[in-house]
Amino acid sequence: MITETEVRPPGDQTTTPNPAENVDRIREILFGSRMREYAQRFLQIEERLVRETADLKAEYGRRLESLEAQNRQESASLMGRLNTERRERAESAERISRELSESVKSLDRRLRYTDEQVSKDVRELRQLMFDRHRSLSDELTRSLATQGTLQNRRIDELQAHALDRFELADLLTELALRLRGEFRIPGEGNSADAGEDK
Repeated sequence: MITETEVRPPGDQTTTPNPAENVDRIREILFGSRMREYAQRFLQIEERLVRETADLKAEYGRRLESLEAQNRQESASLMGRLNTERRERAESAERISRELSESVKSLDRRLRYTDEQVSKDVRELRQLMFDRHRSLSDELTRSLATQGTLQNRRIDELQAHALDRFELADLLTELALRLRGEFRIPGEGNSADAGEDK
């Protein structure tokens, strides 16, 4: 819209307009309403962007708080589970340690008992071997004494029935002469000669 002060008669030389001002005025005339409309739109867009940015910030804040709360909850849950597992492992380690200690004590008792039993068995075995050795020694001594007595008796019997060496020699000589027919018994000469004549 053109005002009266802007329209001057051509002959009026009071003020000379600046060329830059003229360009601004022409721009205002041609594009003023559009520029104001654009400015209004830009202002609306800017306000909408500010609102949406604020909404996004609020939404981001809510989500961040929700995520942090969830993380805190999960961390607390994990810490609880970790503490529970740690406690269970400590109890299990303590139980295993007790069981191992009891097993070692039981094994020690068994080893002591076994050692005592083995010592007792060895003593009994030694005594049994000693008794058996003494019994066998006594039996062998008795057996040797009996055998010696029997042998002496048989030797005595053999000596009582045995012939003298000279008697045995005479007997064998007589046997040999008889076999050859050269042995003559007194009183048997005629019968022997008669046998020869035949």
